[in-house]
Amino acid sequence: MLYDAHCHCSELDGKYNVVVAAVSMDLKTSMKTLNMKGVLRGVGIHPWNAGNGELERVKELVERADFIGEVGLDYRLSKASREVQIKYFQEFLLPDKTVNIHALDAWEDAFNLALRHGVKRAIFHWYTGPQTLLKDIEGAGYFITINPSVTFQEKHQKILDVAPLEIILTESDGGYVYRGRLLEPNMVKDALQFISKRKGVDEGELERVIERNFVKAFGTSSNILPRE
Repeated sequence: MLYDAHCHCSELDGKYNVVVAAVSMDLKTSMKTLNMKGVLRGVGIHPWNAGNGELERVKELVERADFIGEVGLDYRLSKASREVQIKYFQEFLLPDKTVNIHALDAWEDAFNLALRHGVKRAIFHWYTGPQTLLKDIEGAGYFITINPSVTFQEKHQKILDVAPLEIILTESDGGYVYRGRLLEPNMVKDALQFISKRKGVDEGELERVIERNFVKAFGTSSNILPRE
């Protein structure tokens, strides 16, 4: 079984034989995600949408969700100020929910805030941050995701080379168009095969490691099922 720890299912119509964690970007996508079956359902406000006035309404949906995300900080691409981004992000940092985090150019700040707010389970999606932070991520019991872009993105490859298997999850970031290509959940197979070769780990054994990490990262929700 393949596992996709970060996918924008609200932007896709296909059916995939993959266990998927469906993230949301705002109120509209959070509502759409909550109505999906056969996926882990996440709600949140992406840092690109911080300051959109939907904070309280999305927070009301958290109890119905399996996890929180996609939330976080983006010091490169978000038009919102850092102060506004941090305000929105902090509102979703709950100890009893897995938090799926976007932290482009803000890795340390996002990690420190998660830790400060007592978050027990966090996933740093498409991690390309400092290699030195990986030890802290591991020590906190958090995880990072490896995206299919690892097959060609050098900075992602360098992270993979030093990251312990115990903190690695696979993801597609499905629904997002990257370099002209629509990403989809079945592409996690490409990431898995690359990780296997790069790490020198049998693919079957790697699948078992990823499954174990996925269950740890998302807890024991009964919704861990392939997308229907």
